[in-house]
Amino acid sequence: MIKITNLKKSYEGGIEALNGVSFDVNSSEITGYIGVNGAGKSTTLKILCGVIPFDDGEVLINDYKLPEDALKIKSITGYVPETPELFNSLRVTEYFDFLKDVREIEESKFLKRVEYFAELFEFKDFLNSAIGKLSKGNKQKVLIVSALLHNPDIILLDEPLNGLDAYSIITFQDIISKLAKRGKTIFYCSHLLDIMEKVSDRVIIIEDGRIKINSSKEELKSNNDSKS
Repeated sequence: MIKITNLKKSYEGGIEALNGVSFDVNSSEITGYIGVNGAGKSTTLKILCGVIPFDDGEVLINDYKLPEDALKIKSITGYVPETPELFNSLRVTEYFDFLKDVREIEESKFLKRVEYFAELFEFKDFLNSAIGKLSKGNKQKVLIVSALLHNPDIILLDEPLNGLDAYSIITFQDIISKLAKRGKTIFYCSHLLDIMEKVSDRVIIIEDGRIKINSSKEELKSNNDSKS
């Protein structure tokens, strides 16, 4: 579970990225975090990952607190950033091996997971290719798999569909739905409202650094039906 209370973050020049943001993200659910570019979505995710500090407020993730427990939080978190930052000179297998060591994944589990995801996302033929030579879509698949390899309890997704083909999008959405049912906490950030409505159990809309809507999908549907 993620619990954010009165979170504030400003950048140089007095730009307020987050102004008193508060919400919970429950386990066994997919929470969609929606807003236009510059609304504060990526800033929120970067704070949750411990990538950037925040100015005020409180952040609890599975009872661990930021920034004090940042290393522990990173160990239980899988993060797909909006902009891929991969080691382009490495082969895919070399990059996954690197992650195995960093995440301390048992060898047999690691090999099974790589085989499973490579089959699922149809990139077995690219495992020995240099990451820099992959298409945008295949780089995105590597990024997604790298976030899931260590079987994290917390999954943070920032525009994870970038470059994916239709089959891979369906596959990805099926994966996160199954992971939510297994008790994972999934925070899915996007500007695509139609996709969020399909996959999310709860929808949070952020605008200019403030929460405008925080409702379950059922509540949103009920409100829309009453207006029609």
